[in-house]
Amino acid sequence: MHLVEKQPPFEKELTQQIKEAERELLMLHKGDRVLSQLSLTIQLYYLNGGNDEGKQKVLNIIDKFRNRYPIKSHFYSNSNRFLRFTEKSYQSAYNKARTTNAFEWYLCSGEDGSTADKYALGVFTARDNYGVSHLHLNFPIILVYEEDGRKEFNAWIEELLTQFEVFHGYAGLSIQLPYDRHPYQFYEYGVTRQYWGITPDGASFLKRDWYEGIRSINWYTFIGKDLKDKFIHQPFYNVTLKNSPEVRLKEIGNSLVIKAGELPRLGHKSKPSPLSYVVVNQLCKSVRTDIPTDAMHTAYRGPRYSLSQVYYWIRRWDNANFSKGVFDFDGIKEDLLPILGEYGNEDRIVPYSGVWTPFDFEGLAQPLIQGQEFPEEGQHQRKSGRISSKPAVWKLVSRDDGGAVMEPNPF
Repeated sequence: MHLVEKQPPFEKELTQQIKEAERELLMLHKGDRVLSQLSLTIQLYYLNGGNDEGKQKVLNIIDKFRNRYPIKSHFYSNSNRFLRFTEKSYQSAYNKARTTNAFEWYLCSGEDGSTADKYALGVFTARDNYGVSHLHLNFPIILVYEEDGRKEFNAWIEELLTQFEVFHGYAGLSIQLPYDRHPYQFYEYGVTRQYWGITPDGASFLKRDWYEGIRSINWYTFIGKDLKDKFIHQPFYNVTLKNSPEVRLKEIGNSLVIKAGELPRLGHKSKPSPLSYVVVNQLCKSVRTDIPTDAMHTAYRGPRYSLSQVYYWIRRWDNANFSKGVFDFDGIKEDLLPILGEYGNEDRIVPYSGVWTPFDFEGLAQPLIQGQEFPEEGQHQRKSGRISSKPAVWKLVSRDDGGAVMEPNPF
């Protein structure tokens, strides 16, 4: 059972913690090229981003961003490399974006997107205006240390939530990577497993799993109008807010914004969890994506956000010790989750002999022996009666030794 803070640290101590993490997480290459750094992010999933009005809204945001910050290079749809940011290349990309069905555009303060830059903006718009579009903005962590910086960050949040038809999103601590995130996903995985308050946003644009509900909570969490009724009509909603003075809620545009304290929290897994984040998570369970359908990381082997690890990551803040909406500090209940395993992942070795079944689709159960590697594929029966197989995440159904098939979150 993970402990929860009864009293948050003072602002000075929280600021010092973030500064220490900033130094710890900075990854440099030859010539002091920055490959990873702690940053502030705004992640927005929004609707109607693929129509003409939606495209113009995001182009207006891009124009404001490039006029305010030192953008040096950019990459956009159909370009095969990063281009030096000039007025000519900007206008060319701008005009193409207005007429392209679905477009990607990434702008940054680095020379060619090969470094983790202080300022970055990326957008993917929905094809044929179907589903969600995704927008992210990244800022240097220094903004969080002073009141003026926090006001600047908050002003961007207010503008985005006023301009866009928000589905959901969040803002807070992130680990900034180069545009090509793939070589660094193991590092991102390690950092965000240790610090629960830092979200792994290298693959946040992969939208399929975030059509149904929110991806994560953070310092700020956004609930759009399509999720708002479900959110505010959940049991004990008002009681939970009333008993959580650190959690602030306000409405911007058609969205609810939940703020978990005056400063973002790192959420180091070895320390008691910040109550504000645990409370926001408890409220947002009603509108989150519960079962992922895919991995967040593309690596085939090694420590990564495979589908099973995404399932556990989504639940990292879960705590069973809420009673009628109020957190019980003396509670000893433990959240129990299915035991999962997956071929090619760090949990690839079968931990218990017994019967296992595919977790991510309705498939056929089979006996597996402790110590063997999980099968890469599981079998399922088609409507025709024919047996087929496909890649599977495995869930323990029963153990030969009669032991439990549910355990505390291994994350």
